[in-house]
Amino acid sequence: MRRSGVTPALADLLARPERAAELPREAIPPLLCQLSALQSALMVRLLALPARGNAKPEAPSEEDRLLTPEEAGKMLSTTPRWLYRHHRRLPFTRRLSRKALRFSEAGLRRWLAARNP
Repeated sequence: MRRSGVTPALADLLARPERAAELPREAIPPLLCQLSALQSALMVRLLALPARGNAKPEAPSEEDRLLTPEEAGKMLSTTPRWLYRHHRRLPFTRRLSRKALRFSEAGLRRWLAARNP
């Protein structure tokens, strides 16, 4: 796979993954670093997008903070368990990981204001 000492580009390997079997050992770590950097950049972009396709992305706000389910539950007069069950329908929900949810305080206030004109 190496021609005249040139390591294949990540894009080449993505187009033809079977060529990874031909890579020399020393070419693998730099490619893994590139993949990790790309994964991180894509995750940041994904988290910056709105939860629903038709919603506008929220402008970053210095006043906004992420609330725990307990804090958001108090503002909504509901329980954290209810929030966990209904988080997919709440546009102010932010998923930090597979098991961790937080709620945008600014988004929650806007959502409440829109529901109670």
